[in-house]
Amino acid sequence: MNDKQLIKDAKLCTRWALALTFILIFAFPGVMFVTGYNYSLQFFQGWTYLAFIWLVTAGIYTAARPWVEYFLEKKRSENV
Repeated sequence: MNDKQLIKDAKLCTRWALALTFILIFAFPGVMFVTGYNYSLQFFQGWTYLAFIWLVTAGIYTAARPWVEYFLEKKRSENV
């Protein structure tokens, strides 16, 4: 993979990550706050759990993906 393509893909992934984080963590609850929605403790706990699960899933994926690519590349090089 050449450097230009890598930089282009990195920018795309960064934009998607920032946009999804903004929407899921700030925009959606913000709209509910502006409309006067009364947050209950149960809703807040659910929202907190969802945000934490999102964080853990993203962290695991980010940590595991390079290892998966490494082993797939190693497997391809052994077959050639």
